[in-house]
Amino acid sequence: MTTIGIIGAGIAGLHLSLLLQQHGVASTLYTDRSPEQIRGSRLPNTVARFAATLAREAELGVACWETPERGLLHGAHLRITGTPIEFGGTLTEPASFVDMRLYESTLLDEFSRRGGHVVLGAIQPDDVRRLSVEHDLVVVATGRGRLAELFPRMPERSPYGQPQRRLFAGLFEGIQRSEPNTLAFTISPGHGEIFSAPFFTFGGLMHNLLIEGIPGGGFQALMDRRYEDNPRAFEAALLDVVREHAPTVYERIDRRRFKLTRPVDQHKAAITPTVRRGYTVLETGRPAIAIGDAHIQNDPILGQGANAASHAAWTLGQAIIAERVFDEAFCQRLEDRIWEYTGAVTEWSNATLRPPTPHAEAVFAAAAQDPAIGQEVIVSLSNPQRGWAAFGSPAGATAFLRTFGSEAPLEYAQAA
Repeated sequence: MTTIGIIGAGIAGLHLSLLLQQHGVASTLYTDRSPEQIRGSRLPNTVARFAATLAREAELGVACWETPERGLLHGAHLRITGTPIEFGGTLTEPASFVDMRLYESTLLDEFSRRGGHVVLGAIQPDDVRRLSVEHDLVVVATGRGRLAELFPRMPERSPYGQPQRRLFAGLFEGIQRSEPNTLAFTISPGHGEIFSAPFFTFGGLMHNLLIEGIPGGGFQALMDRRYEDNPRAFEAALLDVVREHAPTVYERIDRRRFKLTRPVDQHKAAITPTVRRGYTVLETGRPAIAIGDAHIQNDPILGQGANAASHAAWTLGQAIIAERVFDEAFCQRLEDRIWEYTGAVTEWSNATLRPPTPHAEAVFAAAAQDPAIGQEVIVSLSNPQRGWAAFGSPAGATAFLRTFGSEAPLEYAQAA
């Protein structure tokens, strides 16, 4: 009987485990935290899950948050501070913001309830080698600790050697949500990005703020502060940043009620975007496959991390179900198939960390002038391959705009 060892209980490891379980493929899920420990941990991120990921959850029977009261998101609004560029749109199908502590613990409980085998304890690189002998295939679905170092960095797909943003994310009371639930995406040129959206967590529907600060920019002083040193002073400094750089978000904040929901409901990070090989051949002669952050870690600027991880897990799971020989050739095929989707996610995310190109400015300008173009740009968040096709090159931007009969914005961008 085929047995699969899966290391990591994030969205990639959980989706893969549940999919294999559903198809009768035996797997063991190795995780360093129990559901109770996950629920009691610090906020790890504020990820969005788009329609394709929600559809996979429905197929797995774990679609638990499919209502507006539970973080379902219907659209987005983008604004570039200091410019006339502002537009919004409705997603073709809703997205969802759910606290990953709630999400992952719920899915881990469900995997166990359905008879899944879970082993608690930290896994080190040497353990991966041991597990490769005990299982037909080992999958590393977490970048925690030193596990990702098993997989060589690919410099040709990793253009940055250091973080391009310093991040702060938190859950807050005192922010009035829009109707229907909408993501606010504000770009402050030279300083960074501010995101705000309804977010379902343990206390119900709250609001998240994600600040992506360019090192040395206007968010630097906030990033240098520690919430724990003086919570009220930190919240006041955060409000000052939002007021100056995202005034339309600030308008929905009640300063008297504004506060972090709990001390653990915030985190800071600085991510170096990195693509690693999708597999490695261990000293045992057997391969191990990487998915999720162990394979590709992008800055969350486009909110694609959880969706790319779920897609990779699904691609791998379907291949495991269909095949029974898990050799290096199998791993190479999987790496190529996963990159067909995640390549666009990675390249678009990396490009968004740089100042916009003239052709990207042209698309933004056209979106601000034509609601149909603005709508399509918003929809592309749930279809990153289409989004990257429009933003990735002058030819792609021209082709995208011509589908709407628009060419003037390209001339505007070149003259600006």
